[in-house]
Amino acid sequence: MKMKKNKFPLLALAIILAAGGAVANSLTKDSRAETQYYLASDGNYYPAGVEGYDYECAWSQFGACTYHLDAATGNYVRTKYGKILFIR
Repeated sequence: MKMKKNKFPLLALAIILAAGGAVANSLTKDSRAETQYYLASDGNYYPAGVEGYDYECAWSQFGACTYHLDAATGNYVRTKYGKILFIR
């Protein structure tokens, strides 16, 4: 009898937590949707273009393929690991 009294509040709490988690996850920004940059050999960052059309990221254990500009800090942040290979 006591278990039935505890069942509804636990179920309601689980549903509320699941909904809250879904909302929190949908509010995060996808950094891959932002302009992607690559680090050139001269130390400057340049727009990379469209992945699959202008460039591909090949596997590389320690390299960084693309970066995006973090507006809050003004720094370039690694978006994708790999080695950038230009197609065109």
